[in-house]
Amino acid sequence: MLLAQISDLHIKPPGALAYRRVDTAARLERTIARLNALAPRPDAVIVTGDLVDRGSVEEYQHLKTLLAALEIPYWLLIGNHDGRETLREVFPERAELRAAEPFVQYATDIGPLRLIALDSMEPGQSGGTLCAARLAWLAGQLDAARDRPVIVALHHPPFDCGIAHMDRIRLIGGCEELARIVGAQVIAAFFVISVTAPLLA
Repeated sequence: MLLAQISDLHIKPPGALAYRRVDTAARLERTIARLNALAPRPDAVIVTGDLVDRGSVEEYQHLKTLLAALEIPYWLLIGNHDGRETLREVFPERAELRAAEPFVQYATDIGPLRLIALDSMEPGQSGGTLCAARLAWLAGQLDAARDRPVIVALHHPPFDCGIAHMDRIRLIGGCEELARIVGAQVIAAFFVISVTAPLLA
């Protein structure tokens, strides 16, 4: 089983640059080309949030067009720059995005693994949180997957990573509860540890 993670795509409308200097669409195109060329190819790509820069429909439409070139199954998570409803509007075929409304979180099987995607976005805030409802959902999903190896993915790191500007916007609420719930059952956790977009570019 081989998984790839990319994060912080920050896709803008066609022709626009992120932070007025970064062509994130071109970087994603290069990343997709490299992923498609890997041998062996990953079984899945996990995209851990900040899919777009401002959560607009136009940005998600651009993202969807770019991702059409990816020849590997992919799974989308949201970060603090994303919009739940606009993401669902542009990706109506992705039923998992509605599995735990109002949040964008879901559980799915990737081969022998169970992927649990958590929504750590708090509207209007850069830092993340896992409220009681999201943590209870996670506990239920883990209980249902007691016989499976489990990977948990979320956008915000639940601990200091040593990058000062990232540590200021890490997971703020629910860290202790998250650690208690996942215990020894989870074999890996994916989250963003850099604002470079995307990681393979």
